[in-house]
Amino acid sequence: MSDLSTFLSTKKWPPQHPDRIQLYSLPTPNGVKVSIMLEETGLPYEPHLVRFDSNDQLSPEFLAVNPNNKIPAILDPNGPGGKPLPLFESGAILLYLADKAQRFMPQEAAARYQAIQWLMFQMGGVGPMFGQVGFSTSSRARTTRTSGRATVISGKRSGCSACWIATSRGVIG
Repeated sequence: MSDLSTFLSTKKWPPQHPDRIQLYSLPTPNGVKVSIMLEETGLPYEPHLVRFDSNDQLSPEFLAVNPNNKIPAILDPNGPGGKPLPLFESGAILLYLADKAQRFMPQEAAARYQAIQWLMFQMGGVGPMFGQVGFSTSSRARTTRTSGRATVISGKRSGCSACWIATSRGVIG
């Protein structure tokens, strides 16, 4: 088993199970993507709450795992070659977990790239736009223009996704 004590994040969030993937996150729409994937793959993990109200994401311990100070992030004690691997950005983590578990990602090249294409669509389009809808409809600073634009674009992206789901076998195959 790898020694995680050299990782600064383990000082703030000491692992109870250092043999498991350490997940640093918060239950937000972006934050739960990785915990859902971990549950679906069955990979053992230990969650650590990164609290925004106490600025955990700005702490040196979290910045050592993710210098971009955004959730989620992971530390896999059994990464490639049996060495610990810290990762951030939910899309990168999802790809890594799919490969590690050998689930949810086709092995055949064309199908794999099509799956990655839809993951990137979600990461760069659907996720951020739905986040803007949620923020603009609940924010005191909302404006009709901002929430209207986000709602229209979200509708288009939902339609695009629904069309793909209806006409394909999906990512899993």
